[in-house]
This record gives sequence, structure tokens and C-alpha cells, in this order.
Amino acid sequence: MLHGTEYAVLPQIPLTLTNAIIVTAAVSRQLFPKELHPVNERNLAITTGLGNLLAAPFGGYLMCHGAGGIAGHVRFGARTATAPVLIGLLFLGLGLAFGQSGYALLKTIPDAVLGGLLLFSGIELALSSKLQEYKNEDLFLVLLMAAIGVALNPAAAFVVGLPIAYAFKGGWMALHKS
Repeated sequence: MLHGTEYAVLPQIPLTLTNAIIVTAAVSRQLFPKELHPVNERNLAITTGLGNLLAAPFGGYLMCHGAGGIAGHVRFGARTATAPVLIGLLFLGLGLAFGQSGYALLKTIPDAVLGGLLLFSGIELALSSKLQEYKNEDLFLVLLMAAIGVALNPAAAFVVGLPIAYAFKGGWMALHKS
């Protein structure tokens, strides 16, 4: 159990908090700025947690929201919740009607097709990010986390960067200009 926690659970925490919650909320606000919808960090965390708690007793895989998924849906024309609902109903129908054969049917989709979809989703996600002008503490934090992420790993960057970000935001720590 300790081995699984170290290699599966702990690395997943920063990934889920960043990609599935923080970045997903930011991308949603950026792609749909005029929409009055309840996509925020709190609601994403609640729905991710509830979905996983409900799926676990049935042997379901862990799931989460993802910024790449939203960017991909938008890239391929989806602008409402209809597309993900239809995809979910399709997968549910395949599973209930065909069982393992439904899974085998999905496995016939060539990896190159899936790779192409991921490529376009990634491009859309990259295009949705705006260049930022980081100054002072923000620039220091971005560069520090990038260096730690490359030198060690993204989880270490998250563990180091989060308390520093809160210290800057709370005024407990500041960079002084000389």
C-alpha cells in the first residue's frame, strides 16, 4: 500500500489540482468569457471527488476534468455541454450493449487518429494561453517552479511553489528592489 501511495497517489495530487481543477477553470473562463456558468475551482473539485467516489465501488477508473479536453471539444466545434453528454451516452451504450466487445470496438481506432486528436487539442490549449508579463514575485515564482520542474519533477515544483505563492499573496514574503 505504501508503494502504491508513493508512486500512484502522491504524484497524481499536483496533476489533478493543476490540470483538472485550476487550469480547467481558467481555460473555461477564457474560452467562454461571457457565459454565466458555474465552472470554478470549487465546483470542479467537488464533481471530480464525487465522480471518483461514486465510480470506485463499481470498479470505475479515476476520472477528472481536464483543460485539454475542454480545449479539444472547443477546437472540434463543441460549445455547449451537449457534446460531452452525447459522448458519455455513446460510451455507456457501448458498454451496456456490447460489454467487452464495445471496448474491443474502441480499440480498433488507430493510435495515429488518437494522436492527431491529442495534437489538435494540445495546439488549441497552447493557443488559448496568453503570454503573460510577469513582474517581481510572479516572475521569480514562475522561473523557480520551471527550474525545479525541469531539474527534479513537476510534483516537487508544486510542493515548493505553492507555499511560496501563498506567502507572496499573503504579504508574508516579498522581493525587495535594490
